[in-house]
Amino acid sequence: MRGTDPGSRQTTASRRWSALPVMLSAVFLAAFDFNVVTVAIPSIQRGLATTFSEIQLIVAGYALSFAVLLITGGRLGDLYGRRRLFVIGMTGFTIASALCGFARVPAELVGARVLQGAFAAVMVPQALSFIQVTFTHKEQSVAYAIYGMTIGAGMISGQVLGGLLVSADVLGLAWRPVFLINLPIGVLAIALTGWLVPESRAPAGLRLDVGGVVLVSAALLLLLYPLIGGEEAGWPTWTRLSLAGSALVMHLFLQYERWKTERDGSPLLVLSLFRHRSFVVGITIAVAFFSGLASFLLLLTEYLQTGLERTPRAAGLTFVPFAIGFLSASLASARLAPRLGRSILQLGAALMVIGLLALVAVVDRRADAGAYILPLFIYGLGQGNLQSPLVNFILADVPPTDAGSASGVVTTVQQLSFALGVAVIGGVFAASLGPHAAAARYGEAFVHALAWNIGLLAVTFIASFALPRRQRVLRVA
Repeated sequence: MRGTDPGSRQTTASRRWSALPVMLSAVFLAAFDFNVVTVAIPSIQRGLATTFSEIQLIVAGYALSFAVLLITGGRLGDLYGRRRLFVIGMTGFTIASALCGFARVPAELVGARVLQGAFAAVMVPQALSFIQVTFTHKEQSVAYAIYGMTIGAGMISGQVLGGLLVSADVLGLAWRPVFLINLPIGVLAIALTGWLVPESRAPAGLRLDVGGVVLVSAALLLLLYPLIGGEEAGWPTWTRLSLAGSALVMHLFLQYERWKTERDGSPLLVLSLFRHRSFVVGITIAVAFFSGLASFLLLLTEYLQTGLERTPRAAGLTFVPFAIGFLSASLASARLAPRLGRSILQLGAALMVIGLLALVAVVDRRADAGAYILPLFIYGLGQGNLQSPLVNFILADVPPTDAGSASGVVTTVQQLSFALGVAVIGGVFAASLGPHAAAARYGEAFVHALAWNIGLLAVTFIASFALPRRQRVLRVA
């Protein structure tokens, strides 16, 4: 097995833990900005007089550029230094956030959102790589738990804080603070990086695989664009052609990567990652889990705001019990995961199903806000027990030299799953709602969507039996 990065685990424990919040600020901001826009859409429509297609581009532009460039961003960190790429990404993301906040016309906001996603793809993989190459194996279960907690905290904060910021109308800025709030966080993270974060990179000799970058970017773009926009367009012929083209280009990419590996050993995607059972099974579980999670958060917001006609603030506060359950379980999972092994994933999936079944009963009764507390708390407990340890299982056997490539794959799979879940389960929701939906039909449509979420969690539960019983400790030569 290949050696670790030079100096990767030579930092002191105190410095490693001090640097972790700085690196995870990228993960939080990326997740926050992915979700906050859904809450701010009505305010953006009023403020900029946007068309529906422009709103789609504001949402999809970020998701597309983020997902398409993640694998490349991870590999760039391996090649040129993870701290350096983190600073470049965070700087660009902060500037793009300012451009979003000060956008005067829809086209400016769309362009700034594309930039946000592109720079997020540069900074986010470095956080996961940092954990993989810097922390000792005993420390990694805690660090991964905090990583998973940060993703969830960013997603939930997008719903809760986004609703509060829009409703507060700070200084008469309406929707703009949901982007401007990134600025102080970004500036502080950049300032602390040079002081706290050690540099690390893969051993010398690797080069950027430009051909691989072009092929994988094209394949992901052809896949994601129809998934994000196909439902609203009515799935015309071009969406099916694009999906077929994506499969063809992805096949060419994999063949090219095999050739590249044999030729000079510097592929963009390290195909040997897929020889590890924990990596392959973990990625499969991640697809099922994140597909359900993304659609659940989006459709619950839609149901609360449109079906029940709650304000953004009231809808955001509904997520608080979910957040409490998730954060508390994420912290506990760091201690439980080494003892329970794969059973903690099964426990998490079971709790999430219980929470969803309880939520179905609440939605059927059109109950008041208090009735949502227990179901969402239980769902959050389940997510915290599943999401945080899952990353540790996926990366358990990955050599530190390939940390960037593996991190790019993991984060790309998350984004692809978000798009897939929203497209498929969102389509189920829309079909159940019908073309001229009354508010009363939103509950029925939401219950149909929840049934699909329960099915995906069943897949998660069953697939986890293929994982090792315990998280193996990687021994580096």
